[in-house]
Amino acid sequence: MNKIQTATYYLGLLLCLMSGLLLEACSSDSTSDSRPDYSSSDRVVRLSAGARQYHVDDAEMASAPGLTRDVTFPSPSSDWTSITPSDNMLVFVAKDKENASQSDVLSRLFYATTNSGWQSNITITDAGLDNNYLIYGFMPIDAENVSISLLSTNTNYKAGTTMTIKGLKVLTQTDPCVIVGVGKQETSTSDVTLKWGTFDFTFKEGTSDVTDYMSILLDHIYSRYHFKVKIDADYAQLRTIRITKMTLEALNNDGQTLGSVNATVNIQANTTNSNPLSGVTFSRNVGARMVTLFDKTTTTNTSYTNGIVLDKINTDFQEAGFCLAPGDQRIFRLTTEYEVYDRDNKLIRINTVPNTFNTANFKDKKITTTAPGLEHTIQIIVNPTYLYVLSDSDLDNPPFDINN
Repeated sequence: MNKIQTATYYLGLLLCLMSGLLLEACSSDSTSDSRPDYSSSDRVVRLSAGARQYHVDDAEMASAPGLTRDVTFPSPSSDWTSITPSDNMLVFVAKDKENASQSDVLSRLFYATTNSGWQSNITITDAGLDNNYLIYGFMPIDAENVSISLLSTNTNYKAGTTMTIKGLKVLTQTDPCVIVGVGKQETSTSDVTLKWGTFDFTFKEGTSDVTDYMSILLDHIYSRYHFKVKIDADYAQLRTIRITKMTLEALNNDGQTLGSVNATVNIQANTTNSNPLSGVTFSRNVGARMVTLFDKTTTTNTSYTNGIVLDKINTDFQEAGFCLAPGDQRIFRLTTEYEVYDRDNKLIRINTVPNTFNTANFKDKKITTTAPGLEHTIQIIVNPTYLYVLSDSDLDNPPFDINN
């Protein structure tokens, strides 16, 4: 091969290599910038959520208008309230098929803060109008302690599911809820009508950048309590009380503290718009579990950084509310730390009062059993025995009486 032939050969080889590199670069750009219209491509799923409001008694719950009509998203109506759930919600995506099993739960979606919304990339292999999925879920998830399993009802998730939740806290300031309805929005602002008891969801066909908005309804599996506290009007003229900390424990009939519960939640699909929670049962476990209802050193309420000042009218401690696994739980131990000030605003006493009380012994409204979604109020009255005797220790160390 002469010099001209050699140069021509190497020039051709160089051009081939450059052409190959250009083709590879173009191919790579095509893959990253645009995806083919495959139904099996990854989906980004965002969620909007509404929770049912708590009710103060069974009659109110039974007559609540939200229980007998549909809900429109993104503006829930009547008995439902828009919420931004905690960042540890779990959503099960199950295949809509006969003879379903736990292995047919395809994916679990978790709340993510990316793009300021709910989202999760999940692979759907046969998305389309004729391929439905069933959506169930629970919030909040404590990854360290809580385990959740899903089992189909009558061999098909379309009929409902039994959700087993182990390791729940018997007392908590979070709000354990399950999904009781699912709907689909084309955009984040489009309206969609939901019925609780409907769990079907169809993922859209199209390119992977098409986003589905999943709307869900959540209902409570715990009951809720909050405190109202007031002091005697005459005493309020002499002393000022600031509550600095409140903690609470649940006890069994033997006086042992309760730490966790296991829950079995039966969810049924229906078309009648009736409550899909056909049954919720709890088993309690002995263990340590103290809930801090209020602490002035950690509160985010700037009005309470020096403690909560009591008044002669009720102080409603919504901030110090708590949720409880329903049932026949009646016995609690409330520990209150407080400061007493005289009329010159001088601190004269710091004290801690432990109160063990049984809700079945309340003077007015007794509470012997609780139910999911019901709210109860516990009344605390600070009422010294002898106000007219200034030397009486009761004046500076008043009892906190649990009443109702």
